[in-house]
Amino acid sequence: MIVSLSRKVLWSSIGALIALALIYGGLWAALAFGARDITEEWIAEQRQDGWAIAMSAPRLNGFPGWPVVVFDDVSVTAPLEEGAWSWSAESVTLVPATFDLTQLTVRTPGRHTFNAPWAANGPLIADAGRADFEIDLDSHGRLQRGRVLIEDAEVLDAKRIPLVRTSLLDLKLALADTMGQTDDVFARFSGISNNLRPAMNLRPFDPVIRTVQLDADLVGEIRPGRLQDALEAWRQGGGTLEVRRILLDWPPLTIDAGGTVALDETLQPIATFTTRISGFNEGLRALETTGTIQPGQAASAQVILGLLAKTPPGGEAPELQVPLSVQNQRLTVGPFEVMDVPAIRWE
Repeated sequence: MIVSLSRKVLWSSIGALIALALIYGGLWAALAFGARDITEEWIAEQRQDGWAIAMSAPRLNGFPGWPVVVFDDVSVTAPLEEGAWSWSAESVTLVPATFDLTQLTVRTPGRHTFNAPWAANGPLIADAGRADFEIDLDSHGRLQRGRVLIEDAEVLDAKRIPLVRTSLLDLKLALADTMGQTDDVFARFSGISNNLRPAMNLRPFDPVIRTVQLDADLVGEIRPGRLQDALEAWRQGGGTLEVRRILLDWPPLTIDAGGTVALDETLQPIATFTTRISGFNEGLRALETTGTIQPGQAASAQVILGLLAKTPPGGEAPELQVPLSVQNQRLTVGPFEVMDVPAIRWE
């Protein structure tokens, strides 16, 4: 009697496990195929709107873990009215959120190639150890919020010369209609980058910017299209970038600032900031050593800026509060013109 009862319990347990496995397998398949179908429908809609999209047949991976949809050899080319830019990647993996197909994480580590009509020197190439894009869509498939998380990344020009490197880029974006904004703010950004190494030689500053933190609002919508035309329309419409805070730890300087960035008639940046700067004496001495400024200018600047500087509580390094501006491609700090700002080519 006991043996018979034990067998019944055993077979009942086995049956329950089989039933749970079948239910889980069914749910996994439903979610996986649903994500694949929604992706293919979205791609078909974009193709109807003139976008050229090519990729391998989708693969469903991840079982028994969370389902993912994988595309290899992905390439996208925008129609002419959207700027005619193109992008390609070795692989793209879509990871749907739990029971919510409007939230996706797009994983694209490896090599990316970006080209555009205004990139006169050829395509840009990017390599990233990690590249995750978290996307929150509305019911119509329009972007509402996003996050870019990139680690160990490098951008190179067509000749494979490094342009910029970073160990971390974490950038968040929210469109204004998701924030209940009533003013002209189109999007809100916040982000951080660590160990940012630009290619340009900006001696005497350290070649690595240890930390960049940014909190900013984009005022005025930048509409799709050719980049130069989109920026011109944004400028004429009074578009600005309102920087609530930008913090740079860039030896020998630490700069904490806030202000406004816009574009002039030639689409070159113009900016006005209020700043708090520490390490300015070391910076001036380094500028003098490299011949960027004359010895007399460095000495007078040190005297004047030293009188204006204040020592924060706790005996930390003197801190200078001065206006900073960019106008006519010249950087001015307080009353001193410091350096020329390279022109940006949008074509």
